[in-house]
Amino acid sequence: MIEKIENGKFIAEINTLGAQLNRIYSKVNNTEYLWDGDETYWKKHAPVLFPFVGRLSDGKYQYKGKTYDMTLHGFCQQAEFEVVENKGDEVSFRIVSDDERRAMYPFDFEFIVTYRLTDEGLDEIAHVKNTGNDEMLYGFGGHPGFNVPLDEGLSFEDYEVYFPEAGKIQRRIFTENYLDSGKYGDTDTVENGVMKLRHNLFDDDAVVLKGTGTRAIIRSSKGSKSVEVEYKGAPWCAVWHSVKRDAPFVCIEPWWILPGLDHSLVDISEREDFIHLAPGKENEHVISMKLR
Repeated sequence: MIEKIENGKFIAEINTLGAQLNRIYSKVNNTEYLWDGDETYWKKHAPVLFPFVGRLSDGKYQYKGKTYDMTLHGFCQQAEFEVVENKGDEVSFRIVSDDERRAMYPFDFEFIVTYRLTDEGLDEIAHVKNTGNDEMLYGFGGHPGFNVPLDEGLSFEDYEVYFPEAGKIQRRIFTENYLDSGKYGDTDTVENGVMKLRHNLFDDDAVVLKGTGTRAIIRSSKGSKSVEVEYKGAPWCAVWHSVKRDAPFVCIEPWWILPGLDHSLVDISEREDFIHLAPGKENEHVISMKLR
């Protein structure tokens, strides 16, 4: 089921399946900013990543000596969310732990995703609550895809991703299985905070970066439209489109944790990147999208 929200400037549509954002439309400049899900390239729009991000070796992980199966990017994409409330310009969706999810993820939780339209665009707010009696370990990430080009008459290569707060950027190295190697390397894909877009950047899957700061901007010096994604608190930002394709979109993916290590079944309690949440406690993670 599709839920619609609207304010004076924007319209957004969200699917209860996965609580996935399906559309962001600007009434001001008559522009569709979000990728339309054309199956020729990628049939999704903006998946919610919880409680894992990315792939795991053989789709498995361990916790306290027990092995569990987990799907790519966690189980949210297959979950039908309950609509908590639609306020017209803001809507919230919820899932909670149940027997099926506990078989994959042995924690009690409440997970609420809220989409709120603003004067500049849209905020995605993930609210995680530990409803159990034991410490909860989890991850979160965003995966919104944006149309590139945004302006008529321009090409994909006319655009760049600019990280205005970039420090020393390192690229996380991934294996041929698209799994984490556990290592960082220098990268020449970003110079002075700028990643020039070209399709073959993604021939080896996502470009995963550390040190980008808290903002990424898709822009072109030849165009008037841009997208800024703010992701305070996320240590990594991945930039991606379909592997070895000329896909006319780019995903900006803030990641709070990393995918699994290649050929390694690691207990998540031994991983430094997982977020630890005490019983009864709550966390919030915000991804803000400014559409210009």
